[in-house]
Amino acid sequence: MTKKIIYSDLLKKASTSVMKDVLRHVAINGLYKNQHLYITFAVNHPGVKLATALKDDDEITIVLQYEFWDLRVDDYGFSVCLAFDLSDETVYIPFSSIIIFSDPSEDFCLEFAPDYADTPPKRPEKSKKTEGNVISIESIRNNVT
Repeated sequence: MTKKIIYSDLLKKASTSVMKDVLRHVAINGLYKNQHLYITFAVNHPGVKLATALKDDDEITIVLQYEFWDLRVDDYGFSVCLAFDLSDETVYIPFSSIIIFSDPSEDFCLEFAPDYADTPPKRPEKSKKTEGNVISIESIRNNVT
């Protein structure tokens, strides 16, 4: 049985891929001359990591132009260090929280509906088991007392 083609999902996937590629390019090469990116995202998305003092509104727009550092892009989102009122803050923004991604210098804009159900994959917790020739210090402490 053939499944229906859901064009809105295909467009969202393609648009997200363009956004990832742009951010990866900026992370490696920086911005060209007067280029700058406006990124509006949903603050209350479960994957957003942002200082509590900056969470006053439902959405926030950041500008990547002059004062940003350490831009890192992964499959789920990106982190960047930004200057906010005399302090530097590192934020993590999942792609699924983004509402608008634009470069006004190029008249380029992508619009999204945030996906609040999309959360980052959970990292496995470190096991307390010992492996190979590694000996747990706890087992030694328990035998000494």
